[in-house]
Amino acid sequence: MKIIYAICSWGLGHATRSLPVMRKILDEGHELTIISYGRSLNLLKKELGDAADYHDVPDYPMLLSENARQFMAKSVVYWPMFIARMEAGLQRLQNILKKRPYDRIISDGRYDMYSRSIPSFFISHQMRIMNPLRMRMFETGSETFNLFFFKRFCGTIVPDYKEDSLSGDLSHQLRKIDENKLHYVGVLSDFKKKAMKKDIDYLVSISGPEPQRTMFENTLYEQIDDLDGNVVITLGKSEKQEAFNQKNAQTYSFVPKDKRESLLNRARLVISRSGYSTMMDLAVIGAKALMVPTPGQIEQEYLGQYHNKKGTFYTVNQNHLHLKEDAERAKKTTGITRPCNVEQTVENIIDVVSSVTQSPFR
Repeated sequence: MKIIYAICSWGLGHATRSLPVMRKILDEGHELTIISYGRSLNLLKKELGDAADYHDVPDYPMLLSENARQFMAKSVVYWPMFIARMEAGLQRLQNILKKRPYDRIISDGRYDMYSRSIPSFFISHQMRIMNPLRMRMFETGSETFNLFFFKRFCGTIVPDYKEDSLSGDLSHQLRKIDENKLHYVGVLSDFKKKAMKKDIDYLVSISGPEPQRTMFENTLYEQIDDLDGNVVITLGKSEKQEAFNQKNAQTYSFVPKDKRESLLNRARLVISRSGYSTMMDLAVIGAKALMVPTPGQIEQEYLGQYHNKKGTFYTVNQNHLHLKEDAERAKKTTGITRPCNVEQTVENIIDVVSSVTQSPFR
């Protein structure tokens, strides 16, 4: 089959979690065309090289806000911009489809990548779009919004478990969407748990959209000397591949998959954003973590609160971060203890993409 795989470029999480599915597609002899943008596209090119074709297509911007009032005000401006970017992305996709035939489209987090004439599949852990005040009217409206788009896809794939979930209310306890019509496939990560010596005391992972990524980096470097022990920092800059010492930490601009897998398995504690893809990586490795949500990114703030309440990870607001004290609290959490079989998840996704040809929501 000839398959298009589109990736949301909000941070690197969508790209990294999609890599095992992409590798499976290539291993089975299918032709793969990747659509993404910015650092996500750079990462995929580095990981897969000439095995795939690539198209640089910008997706819609992320809606960030500092508080509920700002969220409501920005929403008024955001949605017309969202629709405009959607139409531009769809047009770029149509131009790609005119040049050669394709058999399937898989879209991780990109509403603009689908075709009425080609079986298309949407991957997301966010069936409900959160708002700062958890207002039921808006959350129910967001499910209706998703339903509108799900009708354009043959299947909606949720990288989570139906029971004992990682995503909480983002993909469960839904009011408008029938959960029985979703494909809960399990945790998706490009990493494996390995028996390695825990010789990294703190692994600091800096990621996400600018300018918050750089602000997070600056906040951490102001306090990094307070940590005792072996500290390793990854900056998430896929356009570079440098290693250097800064303050008391070994720092990498970007680390490829094998190196990052090793670092995660060696780490006693991970300090990172509370992105869902990061949480899936930590679930597979079984690591403990201090989570610092991207300010204004409601999904990350909810996930941080959800797992903080469960005692899975410790979460703190970026503006209130006291690195040494918060890291000590994070060491007392449990991490995600449930078993996670990524190979089975990939098989589940391939089964859905291969066998489903009609949306259950139509």
